[in-house]
Amino acid sequence: MSFNPIVASGPNGSMPHYSGGERVIGENDIVILDLGGRYKSYCSDTTRTLFTGTPTEEMKKVYEIVKRSQAAGEAAVRPGATGQDVDRAARQVIIDAGYGEFFFNRVGHGVGLAVHESPYMIEGNDVPLAPGNVFSVEPGIYLPGKFGVRIENLVAVRPDGSGEALNHFTRELTICGD
Repeated sequence: MSFNPIVASGPNGSMPHYSGGERVIGENDIVILDLGGRYKSYCSDTTRTLFTGTPTEEMKKVYEIVKRSQAAGEAAVRPGATGQDVDRAARQVIIDAGYGEFFFNRVGHGVGLAVHESPYMIEGNDVPLAPGNVFSVEPGIYLPGKFGVRIENLVAVRPDGSGEALNHFTRELTICGD
């Protein structure tokens, strides 16, 4: 493992770096799974938000906003783009949807020999992304005391400056347990 996994259900999902407790995942619950492994000393990192039954309309709405935000962050990776550009592209989707105050962390971080390293996808990082950089794009909306939604892919910068998603897990709303 590249880090201790995060399994946060229900209101615990409103804490981006939840570290565990006694809550049991229930029916019609929402669950954030954030995990990573190591291969030849290199780290991975991915997050998906799953449902254990029928999500509420609010959960579905927030999920779709985060999915669009994550896609916008990935699409911002192009020749000359900076970490700030990726952050702004993803963040703007959430702001435009009226949830800006509930997204309070950076959009992403580099992943390599360490699970959190440069380059950072954050406002103020105006260093151009370079071919070979690998980083996360992981926007989220965290509604205190209710639930959270996060979707994370790793992206590699290709030699031509474009981005390539390294994760191949679906980003579609997924209901488990049927």
